[in-house]
Amino acid sequence: MSSSTVEIQHGTFLDLEVPWQKLLADCDEPTFFDTMIWHKTWWKEFGNDADLKLLILRSLSNEPCLIAPLMMKKSEISFIGGTDLVDYHDFLTQEPQQYEYIDAVVDRLTRMESVNKISLSSIPDNSPTIKHFRESAELHGWVISVEQEDVAPRMQLPSSYEDYMSGLRKKDRHELRRKLRRLQDSGEFSQIELRSPEEVSIAMDDFIRLHRMSTSEKNEFMTFEREQFFTKIAIELAREDMTRLTFLEFNGDRVATSLSYVCGGVRYLYNSGYNPNMYRLSVGLLNHLMSIKSSIETGIRVFDFMRGNESYKYHLGGIDRKVFSITASR
Repeated sequence: MSSSTVEIQHGTFLDLEVPWQKLLADCDEPTFFDTMIWHKTWWKEFGNDADLKLLILRSLSNEPCLIAPLMMKKSEISFIGGTDLVDYHDFLTQEPQQYEYIDAVVDRLTRMESVNKISLSSIPDNSPTIKHFRESAELHGWVISVEQEDVAPRMQLPSSYEDYMSGLRKKDRHELRRKLRRLQDSGEFSQIELRSPEEVSIAMDDFIRLHRMSTSEKNEFMTFEREQFFTKIAIELAREDMTRLTFLEFNGDRVATSLSYVCGGVRYLYNSGYNPNMYRLSVGLLNHLMSIKSSIETGIRVFDFMRGNESYKYHLGGIDRKVFSITASR
């Protein structure tokens, strides 16, 4: 296929709903960030100072080939959503991604005279976009910079919890078992996992409370606007059975929490929190361990800790993959 056999058009969320869902279903490993629900919710909350630039690429038979979820601020084009709330970005496209698809997008952006900069952040290292966009943009005369932005540890999950534990480093396995015994000896505990929109809606206040009290950085991060977004997107994705809101309860109190999303056989650990007064009992770490255990038991194949190199991710078996940003200027 060459770029002459595809057609690229501007669209809206409304008229792209059907092709968006089709491309999402065709993706090899879609993330919850790829859903239209995510983009629409983010745009409604934070898109006021930008212009929406949704592009759809269709074949001559009118089949959708690619959707580019873009926005424009002044003279800069970027993916919808900032790195404060979005861990992974990419074009939504059929697998395998075709160079010609990316070339058609670059050609359209190049012909937009008001665009002087293209910033594509948070692209996982296994995405063909990194190679294809760079090659096409350079041919169109753009000056390109590709930089590692972060790491995002993840791990393949085995078929049993016992196999998972035996696959950890000996020191990590020993420490996790010791911490779990200490928690067991200290009181009554259990983990609950909430999935329905009604349960999630009621419990998000507890999630926000534990998130805020974890560290001063998390308290500063959780502005009122982000709190509203976290709550809305958790409820919306719960309607699609993607949300997993967990709490570790100790002696009747909720002392640790995590907000995860399940999509395409992958569980994404989006954010978490805990009561720092319970630090001695490692409640945050053990809440994650229990989430991994339940993921294995329900057939999840990958546990993704998301971006950031916090040490607990590696103690639990995470292996880095890199996340890149691409900048094109003229």
